Amino acid sequence: MDARTILHVDMDAFYASVEQRDDPSLRGRPVIVGGTGGRGVVAAASYEVRRYGVHSAMPMREALRRCPDAVCVRPRIGHYADVSKQVFAVFHEFTPLVQGLSLDEAFLDVTAGTDVLGDGERVGHEIKRRIRERTGLTASVGVAPNKLVAKIASDLRKPDGLVVVRPDEINAVLDPLPIRKLFGLGAKTAPKVEALGIHTLGDLRQASAARLRPIFGRYTERVLQRAAGIDTRPVVPDQDEKQISAEETFDADIADHARLRAEIVRLADKWAHGCGRASSRRPASR
Repeated sequence: MDARTILHVDMDAFYASVEQRDDPSLRGRPVIVGGTGGRGVVAAASYEVRRYGVHSAMPMREALRRCPDAVCVRPRIGHYADVSKQVFAVFHEFTPLVQGLSLDEAFLDVTAGTDVLGDGERVGHEIKRRIRERTGLTASVGVAPNKLVAKIASDLRKPDGLVVVRPDEINAVLDPLPIRKLFGLGAKTAPKVEALGIHTLGDLRQASAARLRPIFGRYTERVLQRAAGIDTRPVVPDQDEKQISAEETFDADIADHARLRAEIVRLADKWAHGCGRASSRRPASR
């Protein structure tokens, strides 16, 4: 099988970067996007605030404890979605094989176009240039023969990075990395693996299946393949809307069942209205 050319493009601190772009007074300052109530969580953290250990999904109280000088901005999801459309429009200028993972990241398979567009590195540079030109934002790109390695590569030189991993370089790049760089190796599983003296992807790749089976069970062979950078999954193009949701973080826990039912009905109604708007945007079948 001929080597594929897969890109993983990941916008840098997307929500926070959009806010810093739109409000020049926020540039260079620690910015947290998220709910500011007692139960608020961090939706995005600028690189300036990440230095304090603040990261997405962290409780807002903890984030502000770590960085009291952070500027908190409430999320504007609709606005971020509009900017995301500009970014994805750039992707589709290079290939129809675009698999979005969220508003700010996607896999692209540009294998078929390399004769015309140039190699993956050249395509990555051009995608980054067009995104910056049209949105004023930066993206990090990983280029590799498969999705797994491309995604790891895009995270190695953030922000505004471009990392190319060629087929014969996969083990050299992956082996020194900590096992927690392997996506899917969760916070509960990683300590069990590290307790075996396995700390890098190279250690994991060379470990025996018998040693790992008590931890991974039937998934042992897959884990060994992933540690070796083996991944045959195709890039699956998006089919219309990927996800429509309605959510809310309450300031205090709700224990009353009647109120819980009322809130669920309200959110379901909000979700249904979102589905209706999405359906109205879709082209009619022909």
